[in-house]
Amino acid sequence: MKPKTQDQSVSYTSGSDSDSTLRYRTQHLLRTAILDGDYSAGEKLKERELCELTGASRSILREALVNLEVHGLIVRESYRGYSVAELSARKISEIFELRSLLETQAAELFTERASDLEIDALSLAMKELEQCLVDEDFNLQRMRQTKEQYYHVLFSGCRNEEIRRALGSIIDRVLYLRAKKMVEPSRRKASLDEFRKLTKALIERDQFAARAASIAHLQAAREALLMSLAEQQANTC
Repeated sequence: MKPKTQDQSVSYTSGSDSDSTLRYRTQHLLRTAILDGDYSAGEKLKERELCELTGASRSILREALVNLEVHGLIVRESYRGYSVAELSARKISEIFELRSLLETQAAELFTERASDLEIDALSLAMKELEQCLVDEDFNLQRMRQTKEQYYHVLFSGCRNEEIRRALGSIIDRVLYLRAKKMVEPSRRKASLDEFRKLTKALIERDQFAARAASIAHLQAAREALLMSLAEQQANTC
């Protein structure tokens, strides 16, 4: 399956960009396509089609694919090439255990270290997220971009580059996992309530409330994903 939107394609005809820039653009386009649901879990990625889509050479494409594999969005099997990652219940639990440790700490540090400008930026990001989640014409791509902005402010404001780097290695997998679940109105409503509580605590610089709200949100998200996975497995039996 190719990405649905045509404006994602990138032209490399000028020849002035460096290989690193081409690799980044290729990686960004494929990452966006996966996170926005243009590829299904387990779907095989064909190099020839991806080269046509991105305009990148096979060498540049393969370097981009290696990076996406490092971030857990795709997997490589010997003699079969790359495919979109399928995560088990165990892997989901492991991801959320790590995320809970790091993200709750980031929330606590944000209440202590964030500037007033970052508090304002978080408030604005929350308003945009709220509009996205309550919009009847729900858009998965818009939701992902809005959440990325919210977390960008949160992680920047915690003033801990190691937490930010560690979370960066798993955040794509979290966005990918939650994308399909967030299509459900019931989960969007619950998620909105959780984000409101978290944001209120962060803006008020209430460290204990921020930690509690972060833990509650992550536990609810984990349980929703595990339930969704169980339902999918039951339907395929």
